[in-house]
Amino acid sequence: MAFDRDSDPIVVVGNGMAGLRLLQELRADQERRPPIVAIGAEPMEAYNRVLLSSLLSGESDYRDIALASSRWYVEQNIDLQIGVRVTEIDRRRKRLRLSSGHKLPYGKLVLATGSEPARLKIPGADLAGVKTFRDLADVRDLRALARPGRRAVVIGGGLLGLEAAHGLALLGRWLQG
Repeated sequence: MAFDRDSDPIVVVGNGMAGLRLLQELRADQERRPPIVAIGAEPMEAYNRVLLSSLLSGESDYRDIALASSRWYVEQNIDLQIGVRVTEIDRRRKRLRLSSGHKLPYGKLVLATGSEPARLKIPGADLAGVKTFRDLADVRDLRALARPGRRAVVIGGGLLGLEAAHGLALLGRWLQG
């Protein structure tokens, strides 16, 4: 994609809840509608991470936690690039390099990438069955490990830790029949 230097887009890196909220605010201004590119590393549109436990437990599916459809991005004239990571930021040239190999110029750049899950630096933390709980891929991995009678240990009592424990407990009851 090529943009004129005079109209290089606002690029929002991160298509989570914060990134989506910014996009909504930018598009609420009907008088000024600059070109916008949204880049998300995950292979789907923005969703509500707070509801991941209901997805884990089987109480809901992706449609229940989705915050915006691909149609919304098209209607808002936002170029959504999902499943793509930014691998380099060239501030001098105001250009990004993407994991796809493409280079993308920007006029303004917003980093709304969230955080990475903290992993304990203890023996065993890198074993195959030790998972984090942060995104849809983590939900898929945890569900794949679930079996009747199998136990889980959740380390971390923050919001996502409690949500993971709740989702796993409900999933366990569902698996038991």
